[in-house]
Amino acid sequence: MQFSPLVVAYGLDAFGIHSKTDVLNRTAILVKGEAMALTTTTILKSATHTLRPDGSSYNSFPSGHTTQVFAAATFLNEEYKDRYPWMPYASYTVASSVGLLRVANNRHYISDVLVGAGIGYLSMKVAYWTHRYKWGKPRTKSPMVY
Repeated sequence: MQFSPLVVAYGLDAFGIHSKTDVLNRTAILVKGEAMALTTTTILKSATHTLRPDGSSYNSFPSGHTTQVFAAATFLNEEYKDRYPWMPYASYTVASSVGLLRVANNRHYISDVLVGAGIGYLSMKVAYWTHRYKWGKPRTKSPMVY
């Protein structure tokens, strides 16, 4: 379930429903956003060493599943929200369900899930905000400065 937004994003292409970004740039944005999310989550898990609610291990904070699914939901939302206004509701409902299940299954505290959701959301937003170079597009020349 945590990867379902990504399956949907690339699966829609197979059915002729195209996103706002071409596949090469979209993949670059996705890789950048997921890398930021994974790196941030891994560093925080190592630094905080928080015991899980079920006592099984010391890597509870933040929730990696929730981080990943919120990054994927944000990616899906960014690509399809203009064409499908219901996309934010669908993608974030799936993402929220994953977070709630992590708490319900006694694998995370609510704080783990909330911080994970924030990391996932912000990581993907930063990936979009910083994606300046567009592959496959002609480069424009800058005016000469004297």
